[in-house]
Formats: sequence, C-alpha cells, structure tokens
Amino acid sequence: MSICRVDTVSIPVTDQNQALQFYRDVLGFEVIRDHAESQQTRWVQLVPKGAETTISLVKPFAGMEAGGVQGLVVQTHDIQSTYQELSSRGVALSEIITMMEGRFATFNDPDGNGWVLIESTGTMLA
Repeated sequence: MSICRVDTVSIPVTDQNQALQFYRDVLGFEVIRDHAESQQTRWVQLVPKGAETTISLVKPFAGMEAGGVQGLVVQTHDIQSTYQELSSRGVALSEIITMMEGRFATFNDPDGNGWVLIESTGTMLA
C-alpha cells in the first residue's frame, strides 16, 4: 500500500453559500469546483493558493456536525501581515502566540470549525 498525500479534507458547514463566501472572499482560497447534482447534493471544493491539499464544504454526513472540525493548520510566511489582513476582513483571531519553533493564532469559520494560522521560524514545519 502506498498512501502518498492528503487530498481533500471535508469541512462540515450549515450553509454552503455562506461558507463559500468566507473561504473564497475572506481567506482567499481558490474555487476548484462548485457543482450541484441536485438541490440536496453540492460539491464545493477550494484550495489555498499554491497548495496541494484541498477542502470541501459539505453538508454534515456520517456523524459529522457543522463546526465539528478543529485544529486544521494553514501556514503563512508572514503571520503579522496575514493576521492584519484577515482581521481587516472581519476574522476574529486569537492573539499571536510564540511556541516551539513558530508563531500561531487561531480562528473559526462561521460554523465554528477551528483553524490554526502558523508561521514556522525553524525547520519543524518548513
């Protein structure tokens, strides 16, 4: 067996349109796919610019709850400017904390799914 990468992480949301607006317009993720099979089935897939792993904004299924995903990590090269830009776009971030070999701040999407914004200062996450 050869698993080579994480392809897509499903993010359970209550309103796919609201979530799409947040991830695309506020966080700056790029839309890869937005396809509706029916009014009940819609596939919304996005990616941070330059990344390989994507996210899909899904209606909760198989025991998922909207807001139930926590600790997803996204990396930036300049946490201070990214922090200021996201704050100016209305994202409520924690204070920036320095730990181990990096600095980080946390924030939630409109449903409460939790994200960690990290800037690595060493080789641990580079």
